[in-house]
Amino acid sequence: MLKKQTRSLKKTEAGSSKKTAPQRKRVRLLPQARERMILDTAIDFFAEEGFRAQTRGLADRLGVSQSLIYRYFGSKEELIERVYEKTFLSRWNPSWEDTLADRSRPLRERLKDFLRSYLIAVDDRTWIRIAMHSSLEGNNLTRRYIQGPVTRLLGQIALELRGNEAGASEEPSELEIELAWHLHSTVIYYLIRKHIHETPVSLDGEGITSTIVDNFLDGVKFETYRTLCRSHKDVATSKSSPNKSPRNKPSRKAAAPKTAKTGAAKTESARTEAAETEAAAPRRRRA
Repeated sequence: MLKKQTRSLKKTEAGSSKKTAPQRKRVRLLPQARERMILDTAIDFFAEEGFRAQTRGLADRLGVSQSLIYRYFGSKEELIERVYEKTFLSRWNPSWEDTLADRSRPLRERLKDFLRSYLIAVDDRTWIRIAMHSSLEGNNLTRRYIQGPVTRLLGQIALELRGNEAGASEEPSELEIELAWHLHSTVIYYLIRKHIHETPVSLDGEGITSTIVDNFLDGVKFETYRTLCRSHKDVATSKSSPNKSPRNKPSRKAAAPKTAKTGAAKTESARTEAAETEAAAPRRRRA
């Protein structure tokens, strides 16, 4: 009897607890907030899964229907275009070009300020993964970013490296742009090591950018570089440094006389042996 009363009491408590448990209310977002939520989730989704992933997977991650995504973004292409705008263009700072062009300050100082600010803007796992996926999967997001604002900024760096040389306002050559890429690509590979390969890197952003600029400027032979800027030679320019002389290696032309001399010596030796053989022949007959 006592056991039956205990069981019924437990059932009553369990039933009352179910009734009093708070129920989750579905939050209704404003259209702008829902659109922003879909876009932010899409950026993380494509950064992890790549652009070949289907929007059905994005809908599952959001906990919404696929049709809801297309209500805010008419197609997958439109969604990806918004991903490009928010991932790349929204991080771009127009003042970078003004900083680089301000010749009232030393070039070394300007480059360090720019590179430090740029690293802060793009040092993000999502940013570099979106950039990598775009290029590897045949999407043109990263290519558009490079051919647009990045190339314009590298052109500004190339012009500043010329200094006050004659023709400093002319368009930079392909080789000058390549040299500017040497500076810029060091930061990009730092991000690849950190966020793609996930290997240990220094977290001293200011120290990193300062070292990169110092090594770049101190490593460039400015007299040679400025001569190159004036002549606007292209990739066909000799790769060897004009200050480096070839080591003492005998050339083929120098070795030719030696070869000829050796051949003449061998011929003379053969003639001597033949003469000695002919002289020895009568002696052998007499014997």
